[in-house]
Amino acid sequence: MKYSHPIFLPILVCALLTLIVVNDARAFDPFEFQIYGYQTQGKGNIDPELLSSYIVAGHKEGDGGTSPTYASQSMMRFALELEYGITDKIDFAYYLNLARPDGQDLQYAGSKFRFRGRFAEAGQLPIDLGWYSEVEWWSSKFNDDQVETEFMLTMQKDIGKWSFIVNAPDFDKVIVGANRTEVLEVGYRGEASYQMADQTRLGLQIYGAPGKIDNITPIGQQQHYIVPTIHTVLFNAMRSSLGLGFGLTEGSDLFFLKANFHFGGDLSERIYD
Repeated sequence: MKYSHPIFLPILVCALLTLIVVNDARAFDPFEFQIYGYQTQGKGNIDPELLSSYIVAGHKEGDGGTSPTYASQSMMRFALELEYGITDKIDFAYYLNLARPDGQDLQYAGSKFRFRGRFAEAGQLPIDLGWYSEVEWWSSKFNDDQVETEFMLTMQKDIGKWSFIVNAPDFDKVIVGANRTEVLEVGYRGEASYQMADQTRLGLQIYGAPGKIDNITPIGQQQHYIVPTIHTVLFNAMRSSLGLGFGLTEGSDLFFLKANFHFGGDLSERIYD
């Protein structure tokens, strides 16, 4: 099987960034409670997205949860994403991250760009296999580490009306910041979902970060979440994913809401976020 050579350039760039350059860096991004499926946008296609979440029951300042600086309690987060299909198998996206800590105004929290791609057409391999790479810039108000890189594999298997997705291993590395000398941190994301109707799926998502690859964090301080999610089309025009997140450890936030919306793309496509 032959693959187009441009697919390997973003992988190589991200892999080098990851290896040459984490704090207890989160191996998942709290601005992006999103699962990545196998399909890409397709060349020339654009999909604007809004990713949002609200921490209903979190932690006090400096007491853990999804925020390393401000208190996670009552934190609102928004990621404005613009995804574009560079080729049939490679997407590029830019994110603008905004947040409103409890009792404060909406603020700039950071930004990032990422590449995502796939290795073959759906069904050609026993498990559909893809890749994801990104670079993040954070405001010092929201993170002690200002520049991070991330790389992970995306795997998907569809069986009838069921879809199983794993985004792992998810490697995170700090390049600029207090923890730039630390080793890689590893995390995971995944979802099992069932197609209930033409435009509606029910899913159970999982997110987690066990810690550094050479020093796993004690289980009570780790962050792990389960998120029952409904994927549907609102107003017959907007693909959406709405979920309730539950923390499974003391180090996790106890409860949050998430709502992700797509303002482009094919309404017949399945959504995985």
